[in-house]
Amino acid sequence: MKKSFIGSRVLKTGIAVFFTALVCEVFNITPAFAVIAAIVTIEPTIHASIQKGLIRLPASMVGAGFSVLSIHLFGASPLTYTAAAFLTILVCYKLKLHAGLIVATITAVAMIDVEHTSLWADFWSRLGGSIIGIIISTLVNMLIFPPDYLKKSRSQLDVVITHTNQLLQAFVDSRIKQTGVDQPIQSLTGSFRRLTEERLLLEQYIEQQEREMRYHFPNSKAKALLDEESAFAEKLKLIHYHLWNLIHAGRSGKPLHWSPNQRHRFIEAAEAVQLNLQHWTKDGSPTDGRQFRELFKLFWSIDMPKNPEHGYFPIESIYLYELLSIHQLIENQQSEKHHMLTQKEAMPSD
Repeated sequence: MKKSFIGSRVLKTGIAVFFTALVCEVFNITPAFAVIAAIVTIEPTIHASIQKGLIRLPASMVGAGFSVLSIHLFGASPLTYTAAAFLTILVCYKLKLHAGLIVATITAVAMIDVEHTSLWADFWSRLGGSIIGIIISTLVNMLIFPPDYLKKSRSQLDVVITHTNQLLQAFVDSRIKQTGVDQPIQSLTGSFRRLTEERLLLEQYIEQQEREMRYHFPNSKAKALLDEESAFAEKLKLIHYHLWNLIHAGRSGKPLHWSPNQRHRFIEAAEAVQLNLQHWTKDGSPTDGRQFRELFKLFWSIDMPKNPEHGYFPIESIYLYELLSIHQLIENQQSEKHHMLTQKEAMPSD
């Protein structure tokens, strides 16, 4: 799918500049400083736009103040530009106004080259322009093409589920099937690290969407979707914990004392886990649970070691426990989703 030549952020910047210049014309304010503030205030998210806007307001005041002071002390000279820029940067850093540093410095330097009448009039005129630019830019960011991370999080959720399945399959091929195309444990560890990064990106999208929803009118449907994806992300975190335990247990290199039939039962259950995970976000389970009942019986048939010198749990019981735990998490999430749908259907319509 081809991306649009003009992105939403570019359009929002143009709209913010237009309305900023229009308001400045109405109030007879020099638009240059307001437009500069409007351009740098457009952010990818509404939350960032508001948070940084609250920092840029006092930063603009600092820049305008030092500009007026430098003009008063040195006139229009190279030393004026140096003093205005240096003092603005220094004070903004000291006050931790880092997000407003650019707009404050540009305001301070650009003000020097303008015709001056009264110091106080110049100060309030330039500062007022910057405030107008910041406020209009923030409003445009909120009302026009507001960022939507729900689509990104849903797409990322599908990616994480797919790669979780692939890693589980790679583990089964390497440690259970012991095929000729085995992956070394180091390769599985590297794949798990990349999978963790993908899950963290999913959590980041969900967190960003939660922040964005604070600045919009309540939307029960969007809130329900976000809650559902948040629940999936939490369960995936636990699934990855058990998946890592499977991979980590395989590092020991201990041989599996399983018959071909027992290996086959484990492989069948692992395939059922993958199938359930593949259909996780949909309604219903594609498997009947028979494989897991067989695996549960196998788990309790394993004899615990009488001498704990070589470990308290045999490698076979660890593998079975971790796979059954993954299955339980998937099943629990499907049950919770079904319960929520039932409650929603039982609620009276408005």
